[in-house]
Amino acid sequence: MSLKHIALIVDGPTEEGSIRAKFNMLYQCCPEIRNGPGNGTTFSIEGYAKGVLPTLILLLKTDVRAIILIPDLEKRREKAPNFSKKMKAAISKLLLADPNFSPQYIDETIYVCPPDIMFENWIISDVEGIKNCTELIKVESVQDKFDGKNGSSQLQKIMRTKYKKTVHAKQLFKKTRESESADNSPSFSEFQNIFNKLKEKHCNT
Repeated sequence: MSLKHIALIVDGPTEEGSIRAKFNMLYQCCPEIRNGPGNGTTFSIEGYAKGVLPTLILLLKTDVRAIILIPDLEKRREKAPNFSKKMKAAISKLLLADPNFSPQYIDETIYVCPPDIMFENWIISDVEGIKNCTELIKVESVQDKFDGKNGSSQLQKIMRTKYKKTVHAKQLFKKTRESESADNSPSFSEFQNIFNKLKEKHCNT
């Protein structure tokens, strides 16, 4: 199986490294990964859409058949599902300026799955998994529904040491279990469902 027909667009190197390590562990291969134009504290929906447009167009000229954008929700006031709809609408509007892209093609090719509210929320969507596989997490830590909370702050509370994003995110995300993460995080569940559907459609040939 090759996952190269799917591309992921993430906020930065922490997400890229963590996701790449996770997929290589699970599948011995990884989707195409690109960095987006910025994070949720600096870009409006329209600004992000304009910034990511050149990357989308370049990817769609390759063998990539589907793209999942994973921008952190961060401090935006939008709820994750509504944000996803607005972001896809903004991207669709820009892509439709090119006659090579139809509404149906865009609908079947472009997906938006933001962590709620940041990538660390997906890490702590399986506290038991990361606790049992590493000494970084306090033994007394318990699972909660963390979506909508500051994932970085919540992760720091259950760690034995100071959380260093560039060091610990990749270590911890590899230890999460997909089924448990989906049960505890609606935003991760949405990503998993879409990715699995696209994997079945595009990557089994």
